[in-house]
Amino acid sequence: MKIKNIILTLALLSLGLSTESAFAQSSQGSNSRNSQQITENILLKPDALIDGEYVTLGDIFSGIDPQQADIAVAHAPQPGKQVVLDYRWLYGIAQRHNVTWRPRTTADQVVVTRASQTITIDEIRDAVEIALIDHGIRQPFTVDLSSENFQIHLPVDALNDVTVSGIEVNSRTQRFVASVTTGEQTAQQRTYRISGKYYPLSTVPVLVEPVSRGHIIRPDQVEYRDFRTERVPSNAIRDINDVIGKEVIRPTNPNEPMMFRDLTSPILVRRGSLVIIRLVTANMSLTARGKALENGSKGDVIRVINQTSNKTIQVEVVAENEVRALPAMSQ
Repeated sequence: MKIKNIILTLALLSLGLSTESAFAQSSQGSNSRNSQQITENILLKPDALIDGEYVTLGDIFSGIDPQQADIAVAHAPQPGKQVVLDYRWLYGIAQRHNVTWRPRTTADQVVVTRASQTITIDEIRDAVEIALIDHGIRQPFTVDLSSENFQIHLPVDALNDVTVSGIEVNSRTQRFVASVTTGEQTAQQRTYRISGKYYPLSTVPVLVEPVSRGHIIRPDQVEYRDFRTERVPSNAIRDINDVIGKEVIRPTNPNEPMMFRDLTSPILVRRGSLVIIRLVTANMSLTARGKALENGSKGDVIRVINQTSNKTIQVEVVAENEVRALPAMSQ
């Protein structure tokens, strides 16, 4: 009888222990699932674009308590720059602020980019050109800066302007060093030193399209362009009127300075051709027919035979097969 009671007591104790163990495991599993569920609700933002001076918890994590979102956890990078927050740093921040997040892999990270306004190299060049003019450099000229990829990034709330607060010019070498200032007279004022060189320009006529040898250049085929003076040959044509109406004897590449040797005045009157002779004075206007005794371009003085009087006279070529008799020469 005592043995049966002992066996029964042991059985009841064993049943109680099993039930308690099962309850403990069930409770632990429930807590683990709840913790996992909480962690899954808070997600890492792989990229963060920020405007201000600080990185906040809300920039890094989504799904956190709204009251924690504005807590600053790091200084932001400089405007236009980036910084990478790795998994170790992120986990440390999460623990420090009781954020239920843990990294899943060592690749977890956040790339933080600071938004900015950009002042381009062209805007800087324009400001430098104005400063050079104020310094006394005569126009036209062009400016080359030492770094053509240089940019200035400003905070999004900064005054977007650029001025040259100082410039040092060597007129012999045509080099300069400029102090470029942004956000002048504000708390965000910054000054940058940039060097470069200016080049005086010469304006010369160029062809805008290919013109073959023997063709006459039309007004729509030529225009003015600026070139660095050092690159323009000394015998280059400077006046567009010395190009229009001229005959090409040596083809020239478009958009390049032209030489006098490349062009010639076209022959408007050829030897042996019939021409119209005009004599115009204040009191009369006469025309006659004649025969050219020599070739002539516009403005040339040539000899022709007046077929009416059969006399040889000197005339000025004014157009194709048309000449002008000067009163003194006609007499």
